[in-house]
Amino acid sequence: MEPALKMIAVKSSITGIGWKPQYLLPLKTLVSIVHILVTHTFTFLKYIFIQELENNPAFALEDFANVDFYSGLFVASSELQAK
Repeated sequence: MEPALKMIAVKSSITGIGWKPQYLLPLKTLVSIVHILVTHTFTFLKYIFIQELENNPAFALEDFANVDFYSGLFVASSELQAK
């Protein structure tokens, strides 16, 4: 049995964790792209859910409140962004 993957979150400035200067611009670009994708994903979700609730007050919103649904939408939107 493989040991569980462990992750540690470290709050620090980019320079504080020792990033090499040549990697700073690609990192900032990646962070910007991820920020845009996340913002658009959740804005789109909000629109979908509001539309569904307006059309059907009995819409089971809680059925969609799970990680798999949100991550699937995020992956789909990131694949569209890459094209």
